[in-house]
Parts: sequence; C-alpha cells; structure tokens
Amino acid sequence: MGRPEDSDASVASLAGHAGAAYRAHASTHLSPNRGPLARVRAAAQHSDDDSENDAEVSSDAQAPSPSTGTYPLCYPLAKPHCDRLAGKARPTMASEASTSLARSLCECALFVCGVVAVLIRMLHSVPEIRDKACMVIALSACVLVCFACHARHACGIWATQISRLRKTDPSDPLYALLLPLLSSAQLLDIAPEAMQHGGGALAPPWMQVGRRGTWRTDRVGASPDRIVGRGALHDLHVICAFVFCVHLMATQLARAYSKRRGSRAHEGPTSRLFMCFNTFSLLVAVAGVGVQLLARTSGYGHLVLSHTPTWATFLIAVLYQCLLFLCTRVARQNCTLGELAMICGVGTALWQETVMSTMARLVPSYARYYFREPSAIVLGQLALVAGMLLIGLVLSPLLVLSRNLAQRPTHRLRWPLKRNLHRRLLALSFFLLSVAIVLCVLSPWLAWQLHKRSAWLYFARFMLQGPHWWSRPALLVYWGLLCNTALLSIQLMVNRMWQYATVGDQVKASSRTLPPSTAPSVQPQRTVPTATERASTLAATQFAERGEREESTSLGPRVAVSVNGRRKFFHALAVLLFVPGIAWDPAFMHVAFSAAFALFVLCEYLRYCAVFPLGAMLHFFLSQFLDSKDCGLVILSHAYLLSGCAAGVWIESQSRITQQLGVLVLGVGDSMASIVGRQYGRVHWPLSNKTVEGTLGFVVSMTASVMVLRMLRLVEAFHTGALCTIMALLAVIEGVSEQNDNLVLPLSGIFLTSMIPLRR
Repeated sequence: MGRPEDSDASVASLAGHAGAAYRAHASTHLSPNRGPLARVRAAAQHSDDDSENDAEVSSDAQAPSPSTGTYPLCYPLAKPHCDRLAGKARPTMASEASTSLARSLCECALFVCGVVAVLIRMLHSVPEIRDKACMVIALSACVLVCFACHARHACGIWATQISRLRKTDPSDPLYALLLPLLSSAQLLDIAPEAMQHGGGALAPPWMQVGRRGTWRTDRVGASPDRIVGRGALHDLHVICAFVFCVHLMATQLARAYSKRRGSRAHEGPTSRLFMCFNTFSLLVAVAGVGVQLLARTSGYGHLVLSHTPTWATFLIAVLYQCLLFLCTRVARQNCTLGELAMICGVGTALWQETVMSTMARLVPSYARYYFREPSAIVLGQLALVAGMLLIGLVLSPLLVLSRNLAQRPTHRLRWPLKRNLHRRLLALSFFLLSVAIVLCVLSPWLAWQLHKRSAWLYFARFMLQGPHWWSRPALLVYWGLLCNTALLSIQLMVNRMWQYATVGDQVKASSRTLPPSTAPSVQPQRTVPTATERASTLAATQFAERGEREESTSLGPRVAVSVNGRRKFFHALAVLLFVPGIAWDPAFMHVAFSAAFALFVLCEYLRYCAVFPLGAMLHFFLSQFLDSKDCGLVILSHAYLLSGCAAGVWIESQSRITQQLGVLVLGVGDSMASIVGRQYGRVHWPLSNKTVEGTLGFVVSMTASVMVLRMLRLVEAFHTGALCTIMALLAVIEGVSEQNDNLVLPLSGIFLTSMIPLRR
C-alpha cells in the first residue's frame, strides 16, 4: 500500500478528472459565489463533437485546483474514461473485437430463431395475419444487412455522431427487430384459433367494473377490431424499424462518399446539421408513403401496411425520427443504438395511440385502430405520460434557461447578485405553467375522452372500485410504509458515507504534492464544502475506481454498500412493491405504473435542468445508484426499471405469469445472477464476462419464484418444462446481450411466453 499522502492526492486527482468528464453538469448546483467550482467545465473541451452545444462550455473555464478545497458536482464517467482513470488493463483491440463479433453472432442466431418461429405461426394463421409475413421477411433481411454493415464500420443516425451513443456493438441493429417480433406475438395471440382456446398469453383481458377476478375498470367508447388494432401496432413497429435501418445504411453510404472526397461526414454547425436531419426525415417519410400508395395501386396493398392509413404512415415516420434526433442530442451516452431503437419505438407508439384516441372521439370509425382495449386506464396513461412529455416540450425554454443559469459561472452573469432570484423566478414559472397545462389542457382532454365526466372525480371513485372498497387504499398504505423504510435505509447509508467524504482530507496533502519551488508561501483559506459536494465527489471517485468490479470508498473503511448492492436493493424492493398489486389488482397497477413513470419524468426535468430547489437533492440521491451504463447527462436507470416491471401490465397480457414476469426477471433473476456471479462465479462463458454460476442462479431463482407464486395461487398452472425452457433462454439472452437488461429481458420474456405455451 502507498503512503496516505499519495492516496489522498490520487483521490483528489481522480475527483478532478471525474468532474471534468462532463462539463454540462460540472457546476449544475453551485452557489452563486463559488466561482472556482464553475471553472471545471472547460476541462473537457477535447471531447469529440459536443463543442457546438451552446451553454455547455465556458470559454475561459479551467480545471479546478486542488488547493481551493472545492470540487464540482460530479456526474458519471463514460466507460472508457472509467477504465483509464482506474488504471484498469484493457484487452487488446483485436481480441475484444473478435469476442464482440462472436457474441453478436450468437445474438443474431437467437433473433433468426425468433423470426422463424413467428413466420411459422403466421403462415398457419388467418389471411389477415398471414399477409404480415411478407413485411416480417423484408424487415428481417434489411436488419441483417444493417448488422453486416455495422459489424464492419459503426453506423449511426443521420446527421448525428456515433460518439453520442454509449458504445457501439455489432449486434445493436438486431434489436430493431425486438418490438416488431413482440407486436407479431401480440397479433398472433388474438387470432381466432387462439381465442377459441381461451386466448393467448398476450390476448386483451376482459375489463369490467363490478366483477371479481377481472380488470375492474370501465371500457370507454366502441369496441375496436382486435386484429385491425394489433395489426396497426405491428405496422407501426415495422415502419419504425425500416426507418431505423434506412438511417443506418444512409450513414454508411455517406461515410463512403465522404471518404472518397477526403472529408468527414456529418460535420458543420448545429443549425446546418439540424436542417440536414429534418430534410432527410421528410424525404424518408414521403418515401414510406410512396411505397404504401404504390403497393395499393398495384393490387398488393394487403401485403404492405394494410392496417395503417396513409397519413398515419407519414406521421409515424416523422415522430420516430424526431425522437431519434432528440434522444441523441439530450440523452447522450445513455443508450446504445439498440436501446435507442426500442425507446423511440415505444415512444412513437405512445404518441400515435394518443393521436388515434383523439381521432376516434372525433370520427368513431377510427376506434378500430386502438392498439389496446379503449378503457379509462389507457386514457389515464396517455394523459399522464404523454402529457408529461408535452409539458417538457412546451416549457423547454424555461428548462434550458434554468440549466444555463445554474451552470454558468457567477462572474459571467449580467446580474450576478440576482442569480438566486432569477433561479427562483424560473422555477416558479415552470411550476405554475405546468399546473396550468394540467388544468387547462390535459384534464379537459381526459374529461372529454371520458364522455364529459370529471377526470379527478372519476379516478377518485376508481380508488374504491377494487376487489374490495378498501383494497386499493390499503395497497397505497403498504407502498408508503415500504418506500419510507427503504428511503430511511438509504439515508442512513448516505449519512455514513458523508463521514468519510471530507474533501478537506482529500486536499490536505495537495500542497505536499507540489514541488517546493511552486508551493505558495501562504496557504489559501479552504472553503468548507457542502454535504452535496462532499458526497458527489465521493460518488464520482468510487465510480472512477471500481470499473467492473465491486467498489468501495477509498476515503475510509468499507462502510458503503457497493453500487451494485444499492441497485439490487431497489430491485428487491420492486418485488415487494409490485408482486402483490399485480396479482390482486392489475388494473390499479396499470394506473400506478403510469403515474410513477410520469413522476420520474418530472423528477428528471428538475434534476437535469437544476430547477430550484429540488434539482440538487434529486441529483445527489440518484447519483448513489449509477453504474457504468449511466454514462450520459440524463439518468434513465430508474425509468428503465419501472418500465421493465410494468411491461406485462401495460401490454394488458391475459397471462398472470406474463404480468409478473418483468418484476421477477429484474427483481429476482437478474439480482440473483449478479450476486451469485460476483460472490461464487469461477467459470466464465466463452464469449462473455458473465459466469456459469450466475446463469444457474438466474434459472433456479426464476423457476423457484414462479413455483412459489403458483403455490400461493397468484399465477395460473403451467408446464414446468416449458417454464424452465423460457428461463434458460432468458439466461442466455442476459449472458450475451450488452444492452440494458431492464429493457431487453422483460420484452424478451414476454415474447418467449407467447411463443412457448405455458398453460396446461
């Protein structure tokens, strides 16, 4: 072990590097008179392509000096920076590339098997569904071409840089197929032959108030044509996947053309790239409409987007590409290409369903295009989630001003003494306008959809319409007790961390590390750091030092639970929170998941844009649970976890095992795989850093948990062999996939439960 002075100096150096890694958040929550803290933002001006972003780089900013005793509010590092700062030995580029390619080929084989299984079922279904097989075949061929191109040279989204994504893996384009395959399974499970046998795993449930054992909620409006509605959802995901492939191939062609000319593709001012992207997006949308019209005029309209109106095709393509551009600009380093395709596909489906529900209220014939059963809980979800996204879009100028004001150095402000006043005024304006949008736009829209019934009174009465009048209030009390206990535990742990996060101890040896000739004759007075600064410095130092291994604080004894342990703690909490509610009242859980997701989006607005006074507290709390996949400016792990747990309920699956699958996979299977692999893992899989012991822990824990639920009569009877097969396939996907497990595993599990019959 080295001397204490050396370790303190190295910690201070790591913290300084960690704060400089992302200048956009370097001084997000600084006090107005703490100028040295703000000067960290320009230390990362060497990054690839982000220098054009306004309000993110201070031209005269400098890295903080250890002698000042002050540190920035640090954000997580990108994975290469983490490995470099930790001194972690990186494998050679050739071996890493070969391993990645071999693993991607395994993922490709899994997707090919999924496509073949879907095509076999489609070809034996009714003609309306059989016609969809042509689009699945064409899309699969297009995705495989993109996979081959991406394996040779990394592709990206048109007019954006590939470095804006978290990483590039050869298998990324394959995940554009996941949502089309899932929508194909949903379409197959409502075919007449499937409904004759009680409905498939993803068939819509029977919704009715006043009957136990059902989704106790009101159906609103006319009943849709189930095949047309699910066919429209399938068309939407196919359109999105095709647009995604067009972007990947267009960037490949642009790179080849630029290479011949001796220039670099997608370079220039931000305004020029924005116009280039918009022009390209409109051309792609028009081309999609042209293909659809050509197929209909030539007599092949039943094979190409037969359940989607022409105007909807154009709208879907435009919406999807807008989300692609927005995510690559805002959520930089937060997602891979595969995750980007899935996130934008789900977002496009949500917006399109909102548009269709509005059109169905104006023109009743459009009710047949509903993706799900037109019920009050679906309309509530659209008002909550789509409405919160609308608030962020409309009030984005205020959020941008708040972010810029919080991160700009005090000495560069026009009215430095009024900084806090301006931040308070911006926060007040944001909250007041948000309330105005809710009361004047979202609430009247929802009341109009509910046939002029008050939305507030309706959902207040909805709280008493569970299996028993007291069941839903009791569930809320149960959640409150669990959440308060969990937050208290986290607070005690954080308070213990603060005891060792003293920045003064870190910078005490800074003067001793300076050469004698440069040491100042008079020590500058050390500024006492705030608790937030101390804890954020500790979090950044831990993140930089741990790499892929379980970290401990270098500022004192091993008193803090590892980041992996903290994350798995919340995964286990999700099991206790959600399993009873999904088993007894899935309709209420549908609304609760939507409200929680909208709340998470609002919290991210406040944190990312440093809205006074909650931004700093939210950032500090969420920074305790970041890992190597939370490398960007936006924190999405909690939203991913919630979405994965809610996936089986939001798609309104009829199988109770499918409804519980997302919670069990993330709360039990993934957690046990991580714990067993870290503690007892000795044998690694050939193409992955995952261990055989961790995979066995995943399969055994998942099978046992479903069997326990069966013993408690919370799920239906099932074939044990089929269940073990599904869990083994999920374990393989968890082992080879480099995408975020919170997204991939629940969606893959839902697809597998539909393709492999579980019921006896």
